[in-house]
Amino acid sequence: MRTCAIRHCFVIALFVISLIGVLQGSALGIQLRIEGIDDAGQFAGQEAYLKFVDSSGVTLTTITTAEVSNQWTSSSNVYSYATLNNIPWPWFLQSAGNIWSSDTIVGDLFTAPQAGVYRISPVDGSFQYDSFIWSSDVAGKWLWQLQIYAVGGDNYTLGSQDLYDSAAVALGANLGNYMDIALAEGGELIFWIADGRLDGDPSKRNTIDNSGSLTFNVVPIPEPSTLILAGTGLLFLARRFRKSLLNSLRSNLNTHNS
Repeated sequence: MRTCAIRHCFVIALFVISLIGVLQGSALGIQLRIEGIDDAGQFAGQEAYLKFVDSSGVTLTTITTAEVSNQWTSSSNVYSYATLNNIPWPWFLQSAGNIWSSDTIVGDLFTAPQAGVYRISPVDGSFQYDSFIWSSDVAGKWLWQLQIYAVGGDNYTLGSQDLYDSAAVALGANLGNYMDIALAEGGELIFWIADGRLDGDPSKRNTIDNSGSLTFNVVPIPEPSTLILAGTGLLFLARRFRKSLLNSLRSNLNTHNS
């Protein structure tokens, strides 16, 4: 009996430890949000810039916050500046990030507090590539697409380039999707939004006309061995409870019959 009791206590202890590990893993998860302008660019970690270029991508003039103190929020702001400063037509606005933001680096950094597999999944938001209504193909359209750069390693994409008429529909189309990425302790991920390519069309590299944001969870996934131990503990406790309940019912029945 004593050996049996010790064995039962050991299994219960394993279950409690495993359950604590599962709960701690969930507690280590965080929710992040990146901005459609501030965290968009041609690559992760890029310094924000804003300039006018010609059709070949040659810089005509670079905009600084010392020269323009208020953020441009519409195409009329851009046209007014170009007219007043005699920017030769045809010109294109080219940018990465947001020069008017307190954070001028494209992307948000996540550092893994412990080694393991981390699950990234959409929670809220969506963004537009063209809130200034420059063109008819993407103007007013919404999407949910997150770029993930594992520092020193690979690039990943969560979501899609599919365009939708509303932010809610774009989000709904991507809820339930996720991506699992293995990280060492101290491993880093940069979350960002891709807007144009350095080797692509120079007229397509423009973040200042974006709008919206992306919100997502980053949660460590418990190891299978931890889940197995927790499941074994639950089964054991269920059997012990059932046996205890049956013994109690039999005892009450015997007492009643006596």
